[in-house]
Amino acid sequence: MTTILPKEPVVTDRKKVILSDAERRNLRRKLKESAEVAQNILNPRNQLRRFIDRNKKKAKNFATDAAHVTKANAPVIGAIGFGAIVFAARRPISGWISKLRNSKTHNTPDGD
Repeated sequence: MTTILPKEPVVTDRKKVILSDAERRNLRRKLKESAEVAQNILNPRNQLRRFIDRNKKKAKNFATDAAHVTKANAPVIGAIGFGAIVFAARRPISGWISKLRNSKTHNTPDGD
């Protein structure tokens, strides 16, 4: 008892159309999903949000590192800051010193 089956299944034109429509719908669905994902990624608001999130982490790490370095080197940083202030204010300071010297020399009594 042997049955003879055709080597290729018989596909009618109707079945071909149904299969091609199903394949087309599947490909269209995949394309729409891909387009939605691409739009979500390329949306400027989402790009900005991702940029801020990435750089926020870097900024926090930098701030904590800077705080540790500052705490470890506080006297040196204070001395440098004081030196910078004195350097920036050297002209007004020298002006005040000159005024003090001039006022002391004018207030001394004459021996004559």
